Amino acid sequence: MKVLVVGLGNPIYGDDGFGSCMAQFLMQFNDFVYDANAHGIGALGTLSDYDVLIFIDIDAKLPPGAVAVERIEGSLTVSETRLIDAHRAPPSLLVGYLRAMGKSVLARLVAVGPATLEPLSRPSPQVVSAARSVVAELKGILAEYGLELRWSGDPSEELVKCYERALGSPK
Repeated sequence: MKVLVVGLGNPIYGDDGFGSCMAQFLMQFNDFVYDANAHGIGALGTLSDYDVLIFIDIDAKLPPGAVAVERIEGSLTVSETRLIDAHRAPPSLLVGYLRAMGKSVLARLVAVGPATLEPLSRPSPQVVSAARSVVAELKGILAEYGLELRWSGDPSEELVKCYERALGSPK
C-alpha cells in the first residue's frame, strides 16, 4: 500500500496553516509526507497515486488545541461543494473527489482545534502546544502500515519557524 501524509492549510490565516507547516517540517525527514498547502483540489493529481491518505489539518469543531484522529468517508454532496472554492477544500471533499474518480482510498484526519483564523495572525499557543501530540498520533498511525516517522528537533518550535517564514519575524 502506498501511504501519503498530507498537510493542508495556509499560514496566512492563523491556525489554519498548522497542517501545512507540520508537513513542511516532516518532509525534511520523510519521503511519504506532502505539503498540499492551500492548493485544495489542485492536489488531487498527487493524491490519486496513493492507497492511504493521512491528512493533517484543523477542525473548527474541536476545542482550541484539542487533537483528534478521525476517519474520512468522503462524499460529494451539494452542501459540501456549493460554498467551497478550489483552495479551501476540506479532506472529506478531496476524498470524495478521489472516490468519484474511481479511486479506492483509505483516509484519516489528524486534526487540531484552532483558536484563531484571523489573517496574518501567528499560531495560537494552543495549536503550538498540540504539535508534539500530532507527531505522536502520526507515528502510531504510520506504524500500522510499517512506516517509521522520523524527525529531529522540537515540532512546536519548527511550527513557529514556519509561520515566521510565511509572515516574517515578529516585531
